[in-house]
Amino acid sequence: MKRSMKILFAVTAILSGLASALAQAADLAQAINEKERTILAPSEEVIEMGEAVALNMCVNCHGMDGKSMGKNQPHLAGQRSVYLYRMLQAYQSGERMAGATQHPNSFLNDEAMLAVSAFYASLSPIPPSNLQQVAEEPEPIDADPFTDTRKRTKKCTKCHGETGNSTASGMPNLTAQNPEYFVTSMDAYLDGSRKHKLMKKLVSKLDEQTIKEMSIFYAVQQPERTDTQGEGNAETGSQLAQDCATCHGDDGNADNKSIPTLAGQDARYFIKAMKAYKNGKRQNKSMTEAVETLSEEDFKDLATFYAAKEPLKRDVRTPLKTTEWISRCNRCHGIDGNSTDPRFPMLAGQNEGYLRVMMEAYAAGGYPDSIMSKMSQPLSGTDIGRIVSHYASQEPKPVVYIQLPCPEAAD
Repeated sequence: MKRSMKILFAVTAILSGLASALAQAADLAQAINEKERTILAPSEEVIEMGEAVALNMCVNCHGMDGKSMGKNQPHLAGQRSVYLYRMLQAYQSGERMAGATQHPNSFLNDEAMLAVSAFYASLSPIPPSNLQQVAEEPEPIDADPFTDTRKRTKKCTKCHGETGNSTASGMPNLTAQNPEYFVTSMDAYLDGSRKHKLMKKLVSKLDEQTIKEMSIFYAVQQPERTDTQGEGNAETGSQLAQDCATCHGDDGNADNKSIPTLAGQDARYFIKAMKAYKNGKRQNKSMTEAVETLSEEDFKDLATFYAAKEPLKRDVRTPLKTTEWISRCNRCHGIDGNSTDPRFPMLAGQNEGYLRVMMEAYAAGGYPDSIMSKMSQPLSGTDIGRIVSHYASQEPKPVVYIQLPCPEAAD
């Protein structure tokens, strides 16, 4: 299960320089200082100096017109000046690395970094149609957040139903379970602590992110009580269940994230699971000890008791639609990605490949101390694709900052 994360972190390390379009929000939110204010309304001399710096240091990657020369490099035309300057500082200090090589701006002094930032910020952004080819029919950004997940759960529906509420006798309901328990269960099939050839084969084809998304999908579905009620004595099962209540709850609805809910669970499946713990096909020390003294008749009584209980939906938030994610992004990056705050980057019309690399790096855990990383980690591949497509297709707009005199100066 850890193999996909290792790959993602490796990609993040290699492409960390390419993933610098959004700096750590905590750093960017710092107040603009007097030095930075000079490039909000730069003089002609500063622009000319910045053009000379760009010609010697930046042109190979970003062009003189600020258009990316590579599919995973950012466009700089019209980008916000203070943001650019702070990024250059971050590269120079080593907080941001441009891959395995030293960043070209390593030998620039502060004056040159300010000037080149002002130069690229002064350029007119190029319309998206000229920047890159945007998808002809992008997926609606208000579409189902589980679009990809539903596709990946198709092989699960025969046994567990479309929403995880099984109608097949002997098969477990996947609803009413905490995502953490679901992931742990899938890991158990892989590592052999749960012996099931078909499940091991199916789970081995899923990466860690997909399993996480599936766990949330099933957790937010409305749980239903099983039709397979059991043939035991529910009253006797109620007495036996008192020993189980500490972990699984009085009515079978567990509070602990790592403990499964038993309420409404298929009776035949419950019995199979208990037998598996007793004969060693499932390895769990606590459960092995719990079933050691129980008979098959006890299993039937417990199964009948729990099957009759009403399963409760776990308190798990349904993933946001892309429109909701974009609304959150717009708080810092402006409507449609056109930031009006010179500290935060413009996303509108940005290189689509670059945006994708950056978002994937943050979602994979890159730059773990940044607000962007924390915000991006809940994103699925579908979310990232829709967000990237949205911002890459928006019309980028330049901004002009006017420095007004303070009241004292006006007097």
